[in-house]
Amino acid sequence: MKRLSIILILLACTGSADAETVQTFVSPDSSFEAVSGFIDDAESTLLISSYTFSSPEIAGMLREKSDDGVRITLMVEKSPAGGMSSYQESSLCILAESNITVMLYDGSLKYMHAKYIVKDSNEFLITSENFGYSGFFPDGTYGNRGWGAISDGPVASELAALFAEDISFSIPFTCTMDAYEPEEWNTKGAYSPLFGTVSFKNQKIRLIYSPDSLDEIVSLIESAEEYVIVQEFYIYTHWGSPSKDTTESSPSPVIAALLEKARSGVPVRVMLDSSYYNMEPEKSVSNYNTIGNLTEAAESEGIPIKAVPIDLSALGLAVLHNEGVIIDGKKVLVSSINWNENSIMNNRETGLIIEGEAAGYYMNVFGFDETGAPQENGFGAVPALMSLAAVSVIAFYFSRRKPSKVFL
Repeated sequence: MKRLSIILILLACTGSADAETVQTFVSPDSSFEAVSGFIDDAESTLLISSYTFSSPEIAGMLREKSDDGVRITLMVEKSPAGGMSSYQESSLCILAESNITVMLYDGSLKYMHAKYIVKDSNEFLITSENFGYSGFFPDGTYGNRGWGAISDGPVASELAALFAEDISFSIPFTCTMDAYEPEEWNTKGAYSPLFGTVSFKNQKIRLIYSPDSLDEIVSLIESAEEYVIVQEFYIYTHWGSPSKDTTESSPSPVIAALLEKARSGVPVRVMLDSSYYNMEPEKSVSNYNTIGNLTEAAESEGIPIKAVPIDLSALGLAVLHNEGVIIDGKKVLVSSINWNENSIMNNRETGLIIEGEAAGYYMNVFGFDETGAPQENGFGAVPALMSLAAVSVIAFYFSRRKPSKVFL
């Protein structure tokens, strides 16, 4: 890792926070449109990192670009939680037979969880979502809520350096399936797409990455002067062992930073996924208990921090899979970084901090996720969260729901 650190320090000195054009998108609304256009413009190389990869449509695009002479390398996690799905294995087999280099990360990091693409060494796409149906559904009617961005400049070189380091610890994928065909999912979802891609000029951007992204995340929270908005797949109530440690024995530094900011008088608003496996009261690190703990702190200390679960059913979304933060409507973190110890300290994760008007785009999406309606004021302020009194009732309700646990 020493070689990687030296490379990234040198790259940082070239000005990775220079003003750039940023194209914003969200899943499921416009993610497929964004990735399609991004891949279609490739001329020489594509470097793709993803925890999992299972989209037959994106695989088809990559095959066409490979046939056109574009050199493509895909790196995925060797041992994702729950194992490699048939969707993924068939997609990887199809890519491997198309002169596309497919590698499985096998290094010392806990998980290869980063999701990004570097194109032609000078442009990049970064997202919270894996390259499958949940993150990139063709018609935008099904999928997770996730955020993404496309830009260029020195950050593309930084990501290419990360990719080069990680692929040196990877092994070639070998297809073991006797027969494989693209496994397409033709079900139409319940979501109505609203948010297209939007381009913003003169944005300042900066790459952060795990392992050890804690200082950057805490510094981002500490920089807030007006408010902090957090939308996460999950936030563990504590670090250390999920079963042996507690909020007292191993407190979460990111929760501590949120509470400290609220104690200083800056409003903090947190929205978490409400899927049943994230809302189990008996699990000390579940969103149910995170919401309860933050609500208790707000009520007992009288501080402006509010936490709620997203209403997936009302919105028509599959899962809140986002890992994002908005600061004062001026800065936004688009990332793959879940808020637990492994993701922040031990995984390979990537995130992009964008400073500028682009933050308003994600605020608008957050406002919709909060109210179920588009915001009339465009990129303006987001309405207040529901009352604290309603939080415990909603958390209890969502904990009883059991939607299908599908990650494609």
